Amino acid sequence: MSLLPGIPNPYLEALAVGLLYGTVFCTSSCLPYLASYIAGIGADFRKGITTTLVYNLGRVASYALIGGLIGILSGVFQFVVDESSLSAFQQYSSYAFSIVTIIIGITILLKSQSASPDCNPECTKNLESKKIWGRFDLRALSLGFSRGLIVCPPLVALLLYSVPFGAPIDSFAVAVLFGLGTSLSPMLLLGGITGWLLNKAPLFRKWLAIAGGGMLVMLGILNLISTVFL
Repeated sequence: MSLLPGIPNPYLEALAVGLLYGTVFCTSSCLPYLASYIAGIGADFRKGITTTLVYNLGRVASYALIGGLIGILSGVFQFVVDESSLSAFQQYSSYAFSIVTIIIGITILLKSQSASPDCNPECTKNLESKKIWGRFDLRALSLGFSRGLIVCPPLVALLLYSVPFGAPIDSFAVAVLFGLGTSLSPMLLLGGITGWLLNKAPLFRKWLAIAGGGMLVMLGILNLISTVFL
């Protein structure tokens, strides 16, 4: 059974499903976290695009890890991968994502509170620029990686379908192609637009950073609560 009957090649199907899911669902589910983080670091259009790319790199890396592990476990150790095992994995991954989101939000709030009151908006912008471009944005990568561990339903279906019929490398390839497909969604442009819009209010940069950090903490707590009680 194929998710897209018109595409017989499983690799093309994984990419096409990723493009479709990324456009329809992935952007709406990821954008609140991504936009809050972009606000928290005071990114402009260019840094918004860069942050989104790093975030998506983290998601693709987590998909690759999941696909590779499933391929190895099912192909070498004959581990049975089914919906129940993936469901348990989803729950623990949601816990991890919630905790990572809360921690990142807290770090943003702490840095916003400790910012020098004598630093004007232009000074703050330069400091943020050095922070983002001077070193790799590990927080955006961690946010994307932990989010990607919560496997999307289409990827679950693709992996469950590919395991019985393919080699271990097939699960890895399917997961990576699906992740790349979701990364080519409107999320990339919207991340840049978010930074551009927020950059239009430089006098409120500190308050936007506090709001972004606070939103991340709130989103992390809400996701944690929904995971526990649902």
